[in-house]
Amino acid sequence: MAGRPTRLLRPCRGSHCDGRVRRLQDRRHRASAYRRWCTSVVVREGVVVRVSTVTWTRVMMVLAVVAVVTAAVVAVMQVVLNRDGGSAPAVAPLETSEPVPVTSPPVPTAAAAPPPPGFPDLDGFTDVSQDHDVSRYYPLATFTSPTGLQCAMWSSHGDTAAFCFGAIPGLDHPANQAYAGDYKASFDQNKPPDTDKLNGKPLASGEKVILGAGGNLMGDDQITCGVQDLTVACMVIRGFRQNHGDDTAQRHGFVLSPQTSWTF
Repeated sequence: MAGRPTRLLRPCRGSHCDGRVRRLQDRRHRASAYRRWCTSVVVREGVVVRVSTVTWTRVMMVLAVVAVVTAAVVAVMQVVLNRDGGSAPAVAPLETSEPVPVTSPPVPTAAAAPPPPGFPDLDGFTDVSQDHDVSRYYPLATFTSPTGLQCAMWSSHGDTAAFCFGAIPGLDHPANQAYAGDYKASFDQNKPPDTDKLNGKPLASGEKVILGAGGNLMGDDQITCGVQDLTVACMVIRGFRQNHGDDTAQRHGFVLSPQTSWTF
């Protein structure tokens, strides 16, 4: 059977043969490099395919989350717009005959203790404190009793006290001062007080003056003085803001009357 004649390679010698060998070697190197490049392309394409698949999955998840959040925002906006538009509430408020309190009820405090025996009950007296308040540099109130006693109430320089100056009636010894402070009450014979504590407005029977109401003086004290007929009665309650004048309160004062005068 006739075929293609076989090409016989002729023996090669010399520099011509060396060139042929180099060309064959170059072809082999190029073929090997081409095979390595094809393998690299296949691997890189596989990585790209996998990376692209993972990236697309993440994109789909993000889009799903965005869609859920957008739906929630739209629902909230609809509720807000309906409320601002004056739509009727879902549940009508219950009618009540009593007003709803806007503040918490006051905390109950201990009842004020009654005054000492023989001390006039000043609770029902008319409070005329504003008419007798002459405070300037410190809390101060003054008044003149029906018998002409010059009385003052003050809180200054660590001293919170009630004081009356003049001929103190109802004593078996001479005294021109009655004093009641945080820690004591006494009668004394001494020089007149400062002029700002004298010549107060008259205080009539059935009237009272309160200095530091609620315990707004130094030491949270409160001072109350009142007149009943010709009697002057004053009381200093220490720490009134805390004890509200209950049985635990420390009290000092005096009662000045034509029959008898005394301190406590």
